[in-house]
Amino acid sequence: MKWRYVCITLLVVATAPACVPAINALGGALAPAMGLPSGGHARLAWDLGWLLLSAFATVWLPARWSPLWPRGLAVGLAGLWMGAAAWAAWNMGSDFAAWFVVAVLVGVPIVVCAAAWLGGSRRKR
Repeated sequence: MKWRYVCITLLVVATAPACVPAINALGGALAPAMGLPSGGHARLAWDLGWLLLSAFATVWLPARWSPLWPRGLAVGLAGLWMGAAAWAAWNMGSDFAAWFVVAVLVGVPIVVCAAAWLGGSRRKR
């Protein structure tokens, strides 16, 4: 195993979780420009879309670009996302609309599985 591959893998692993706040902050900054109010169902749907995009990016990045253990890293991060979605639904379910909680519980597994599959499908074998 070359140290170069280890360093690139560590960089990818460090970058992937950094996508979550960066992508969600971008969505939060674009919402006023799109004319969305700070509350309500439209803003909740907007934030859900950016949450799912950040979940996709977090799993896709190591699946596509990590030279070492891409599937393991993608599956591990996908598991973390699904666990976080379940935790959020359990602990914060009454704070949000029921459709939002269901969309997170259904959408996150679909998005992270798609990200792992798409990230791995373009790799050279």
